Amino acid sequence: MTTNQLPGTFTCNVCSAPNPLPASDMRMGREGGHCSACGSTVRLRAMIRLLSLGLFGRALAIDRFPLRADLVGWGLSDWHGYAEGLAGKLGYRNTFFHREPRVDIAAPPRDALGTLDFLIASDVFEHVPPPVSRAFEGAHALLKPGGLLVFSVPFSIKIDATEEHFPELHDYALVDEHGRQSLRNRTRDGREQVFDELKFHGGDGATLEMRKFELEALNADLARAGFSATLHGEDAPEWGVVWTQGWSVPMLARRDG
Repeated sequence: MTTNQLPGTFTCNVCSAPNPLPASDMRMGREGGHCSACGSTVRLRAMIRLLSLGLFGRALAIDRFPLRADLVGWGLSDWHGYAEGLAGKLGYRNTFFHREPRVDIAAPPRDALGTLDFLIASDVFEHVPPPVSRAFEGAHALLKPGGLLVFSVPFSIKIDATEEHFPELHDYALVDEHGRQSLRNRTRDGREQVFDELKFHGGDGATLEMRKFELEALNADLARAGFSATLHGEDAPEWGVVWTQGWSVPMLARRDG
């Protein structure tokens, strides 16, 4: 559906508030289209839509989710705006890398392996230290067979492969000098490295961009970890989900076996 075909309003599936569908704001892409009540964006509403489709087979606003405490899932540094609503409907807990309740997706707690029905990772894996394969393997290990991974990362269709910014990252620290941050790394073989051109994303916690994903490589990462993934770039204007680009749209992935 093109922008000039959009209906005049949408219902926010996070807070259920009615909103005008502002075409100019939608052109801001996945981080545009803010809900006037809760501030959700296209990306955040898309993640809730896919969670609902994956769990219930239809798209519902959070307040219309059935009460299913038996559906157990985690968020990885999820947006607080929908985390509270999900916790009131599902057996959901939000987790963080940098504070409690702490979960490192690359080394998940052993007592949680194979216990989750769903896992939400919204723009997280671009921040995981290399090798990123450990994060995909960790997500697979946490989920039950057939479990659902609701997943998004910024990715490109214009590069040939995923670009690792710090491929030899080992013993590293962020250093602030004169108001400018750099990354200092000692490689496994003892070499010192300094990186000055760093890119941070908005949000709480560890937001240094570690890599830029390429779509085919991303699909290969998921398949190697044991997922069957489907890209969801379709519009759902009734929920304020309108994509103005063909990249960085979210995925639904199921754990195989």
